[in-house]
Amino acid sequence: MRPRLALSVCLLLTAALNGATPEEVALGESVEGRPIVARVWGESERCLLILASIHGSEPAGTPLVERLEAWFVEHPRELAERRVAIVPIANPDGYAKRERFNANGVDLNRNFPTGNRTERKIHGESALSEPESRALMRALQVFDPVRVVSLHQPIACVDYDGPGEALAEAMSAAIERRLPVKKLGGRPGSLGSYVGVTLGRPIITLELPKHAEDRPAEELWRDYGPALIAFLRAD
Repeated sequence: MRPRLALSVCLLLTAALNGATPEEVALGESVEGRPIVARVWGESERCLLILASIHGSEPAGTPLVERLEAWFVEHPRELAERRVAIVPIANPDGYAKRERFNANGVDLNRNFPTGNRTERKIHGESALSEPESRALMRALQVFDPVRVVSLHQPIACVDYDGPGEALAEAMSAAIERRLPVKKLGGRPGSLGSYVGVTLGRPIITLELPKHAEDRPAEELWRDYGPALIAFLRAD
């Protein structure tokens, strides 16, 4: 399966008409040369970062964030006072093969420079040894987000690191606790540990259910989209 990186022509035309056209920012390439991009909506100085599919075997977040982008087009005023950077496919090689790791066999969510990082082969030869994790680090440096959400599967909960408990509660409440708040604990070398502990910023791990990728995007949006809207409006 090829990664879905481009928005539909119809959606882009509608976005232009509504004055809500994203800027595409190249962050890097995967091991196998697939592009890793961010689409940036809005022009505010304060930026939020949303990413999906850092584990390629957990793909349901990608259609959900793409549906969020359609919501931006439908509600351009939501972008008046915020800027949102979306990385729809953080691990394009794994996503194409429905594999957790990247093409080097490394878990990208264990490859960040954290105090709890452990030395294991599947965590990479060193922190940021992988081009995909370096691309995400570039996103953090370029966009300097005030908060982050990363979409995963299959634990079906709202996890948080750093000062994110109130945000996690608000996101869970927005979807009537379909995904309850659970503090899973910082994983070694994870993005959550890096953003939440090292940077001291709120980061949410939105864990969708098992097999959520088998459901239509509109169903995913109905059940979990309000959590993303709550994330956006948390200022």
